[in-house]
Amino acid sequence: MVITSFNSGLLRLALVGVAALLSSFANAEDPEPAPPSIRALTANVRYGTAGDGAHAWPLRRELTLDTLEAARPDVLGLQEALLFQLDAVRARFPHHLVIGEGRDGGDRGEWTALLVDGRRFTVRAAGTFRLAPEDELGAVGWDAALTRIATWAELADREDGGRVIRVINTHFDHVGKQARLESARLIGRFAADRAELPTVVLGDFNAGEKSPPLAAFAEAGFRDTFRDANPDEPDVKTGHWFQGGRSGAMIDHVMVDRRLETVEAWIDWTEAEGQYPSDHRFVGAVVRRR
Repeated sequence: MVITSFNSGLLRLALVGVAALLSSFANAEDPEPAPPSIRALTANVRYGTAGDGAHAWPLRRELTLDTLEAARPDVLGLQEALLFQLDAVRARFPHHLVIGEGRDGGDRGEWTALLVDGRRFTVRAAGTFRLAPEDELGAVGWDAALTRIATWAELADREDGGRVIRVINTHFDHVGKQARLESARLIGRFAADRAELPTVVLGDFNAGEKSPPLAAFAEAGFRDTFRDANPDEPDVKTGHWFQGGRSGAMIDHVMVDRRLETVEAWIDWTEAEGQYPSDHRFVGAVVRRR
């Protein structure tokens, strides 16, 4: 009887302990959920009037659109898109808002457009500026061969309690080395002047990972998302000019500042029987607020 009584007491004590432990768990604050992630994609689609023979826009149009759609971007940055190409992309993304203008003003010339999911984001502010010392229509900066622009938007995220993120989409000059460097510095200053917002920069920089423009972005506090997620990947060629291959320079980038973390990043290697979506590989990343 003594043993039985002793065991019953231990059982009561154990039950009381378990009940107290469960009560403490129930009363503890739930951990704050991770902020929602954003899928971002940069895509130089190659201007649609180029004399590309077997790779001309009409012959790769559906592959290009299918590849963009398969990436499921919340935010899509296009480079080199002429208006008829932009219209084709817009038809595949009916819920996305189009932000930007042609580099020659209005609908004229190549667009460096942003498409953002209007079901998720409210556009708080947006604009386009020239990559040149003077932000004037037609301005050609430094030693550039062409007018170059950047399109930006401040997006209030309904899935993140209305918090605002900034996205910038750009296309640096293919000739001017100084223009590429100064363009990176200009965008860095633009972001710094509005430093309260987490910022993503999408674009074709026409510059590899060890180049002065990428160093300028690093000095401004930006990181390359692909290297966040894939620090040792050797195959990163994004500008292939319809030749394919994976060994070479990554010149298309998704950059983020310190207030954003990279969840995932990739290069899209889509190829279909010798056809490509573009002469550039598309580059994507999943990012979220820290």
